[in-house]
Amino acid sequence: MNIVTNFQIINEMKRSQYYRLSLGLVATVEKNGSRTYNDKDRFSWFYNTKYKTTIYGQGNIGDIRFYTDHYIKDMVLAVYFGDNFEEFIFDFDIPMVNSKGIDFYLGHILKEVETKYEEMVKNNELKKLEEKPKGDASKILNNPGSVSYEDLKAYMEEQRRNRQL
Repeated sequence: MNIVTNFQIINEMKRSQYYRLSLGLVATVEKNGSRTYNDKDRFSWFYNTKYKTTIYGQGNIGDIRFYTDHYIKDMVLAVYFGDNFEEFIFDFDIPMVNSKGIDFYLGHILKEVETKYEEMVKNNELKKLEEKPKGDASKILNNPGSVSYEDLKAYMEEQRRNRQL
């Protein structure tokens, strides 16, 4: 899990007793005489490619890595979860942090991300089940070399309808 936010919120995260300072990897490396983005840190490379900005590693709590993006001015957290770095945006809840502490707030965010991610995965699986490919009956005659089973079913259904007329 990766969290990208502004420097002010990173300073709040540093108040956690579990926070460990880790400046991450260097953003660019020299290859063939020119500077290119370092692809050793997959998430940093992904973020840079998607948003065209450089993020800077600040530290971690376990396997949660924190980055700062100096172009984020709002009090928000961008949480990236999973192998595909699914993005979840949260407003930073200052009253909750002040009343219950930063560790409680991070636990709350983690629980919400996992819940939303599970819902998203279930919805994607349902969409895949609903989206059955429609066959193209004309492929049998026009391009028989690329006929799929769905195309054959559509052709047989069309033939059955024509016989009934």
